[in-house]
Amino acid sequence: MKNYKLTSYILLLLLVMLNSSCEKYLDESPDNRLELDTVEKAAKVVADAYTQASYVFTDMYTDLAGPVGNLDPNGIAQTAGGNSIDLQDTQTYTWADVTAIFQDSPTFYWDRSYAAIAQTNEVLAVIDGMEGDQKLKNAVKGEALLSRAYHHFMLVNLFGLHYDENASSNLGVPYVLQPEIEFLPSYKRNTVAEVYSLVEKDLLEGLALINDDFFIGTKKYHFTKKAAQAFASRFYLWKKDYANCKKYSDLFLDGSPDFFLKDFTTLTSGGYNGTAENYSDPSDPSNVLVISQFSFYARRNTGFRLNAGDVNNVYRNLFSAADNRTIIGGWRVGTDARYQARLREYFFRENLSSNSGQAYYIAQVFKGEEVLLNRAEANLFLGDQAAALADVNVLANKRYNGNQFNNTTDIINFYSPIDPQTNQPILLSESDAVKELILHERKKEFWDHGLRWFDIKRHNISITHILPVSEGGQTFTLTENDLRKAIQIPNDALSFGLTPNPR
Repeated sequence: MKNYKLTSYILLLLLVMLNSSCEKYLDESPDNRLELDTVEKAAKVVADAYTQASYVFTDMYTDLAGPVGNLDPNGIAQTAGGNSIDLQDTQTYTWADVTAIFQDSPTFYWDRSYAAIAQTNEVLAVIDGMEGDQKLKNAVKGEALLSRAYHHFMLVNLFGLHYDENASSNLGVPYVLQPEIEFLPSYKRNTVAEVYSLVEKDLLEGLALINDDFFIGTKKYHFTKKAAQAFASRFYLWKKDYANCKKYSDLFLDGSPDFFLKDFTTLTSGGYNGTAENYSDPSDPSNVLVISQFSFYARRNTGFRLNAGDVNNVYRNLFSAADNRTIIGGWRVGTDARYQARLREYFFRENLSSNSGQAYYIAQVFKGEEVLLNRAEANLFLGDQAAALADVNVLANKRYNGNQFNNTTDIINFYSPIDPQTNQPILLSESDAVKELILHERKKEFWDHGLRWFDIKRHNISITHILPVSEGGQTFTLTENDLRKAIQIPNDALSFGLTPNPR
């Protein structure tokens, strides 16, 4: 059942966060609001200030989703291949406004991200005035600033158009800098450029303050220094500030990019669940920041997914060689849907005797492969095509058993589109062909991470989706500069006066 008791859960979380027993909770006075009066309490609040929502559902907006069913001799999918399709799935797949408020929806992501931002603001409002170890205060403040920056950044890139020459006029999202001290406060939407400017300020200040010494274990559930550098790499790439993207990518990779790449040949173990656990293991150097997030997306018998032919097309390569990423693939649900062991579903029960609860998985929010491919793209747009290919080839060495992308003529021939009128290739320039190579490798690497949607927005890529005949059979196209690439603001937010995205 796609349901989640947001209010009760967040209240429970805040009430018990700093109490070690039910007895202490029951002994509280009726006015039991959290009192942030020590740095240690502030640290615990910030540690939980990460969204519990996932944007992996955006894969269904992209060319990583299809009609699911295998095509008949006429090239038409008659059915959804055994998958169940609900209204939310169809709305997402056809880029309609999603009316659902449950998991794997824009509303859920909006609500949970602003809840995380609210927690950071509570801490940032008081941390400077607290007594305590200055290094710990700096670390807590740094994590809070990075979390606030990250959540606003992802919100503006979901609910606004991509950053471009119109960023100063395009609508972004509200950038919330203060705790809410009044009932139902009013907000306005900052422009995309304003949000980016505020994100950058928080990001750089947080990066200067963060200190890994105060984290324990793998440290991967927090914004470490490496995670902050990975965030900066993404931020500056999406802002088209390629020099700074390269700068922070260099700092992250630190001369050893191979160290941060996942080795797919070591992941297969214990069937689907064991392999997926290995993939998301926080101790893997590839997984830089991980967050537990509620999502049903691991359940592949629902929604629009890829069939066997689609998967083969995703993993095609100019070497005609095996791609090691397919080692964890080949799984099937229904009759036709294919998927890989990347998302391991866990289940949060409402109580020990309950059979109801919420599905969640360990999301890899930042990965070493992303930073390397960010740098490859930045190098390309800085005019250093050789450096861009060198970065891609670090990944290729892992994924294609030592094969390298060295022949630019082969790259051009492989990625040049076919003219439907003449059935002849429309030859790309070397630079455009290398760009397509980088985007293709990103598509393969970040399937099931939700990042393909942002590449489609950043590079004005058009997508066509076709419903199976059983679901209506219509064809839908998202054009290069389609306004629907800015997801509509949730109805609840619109009801409080926020301006809707134009359609």
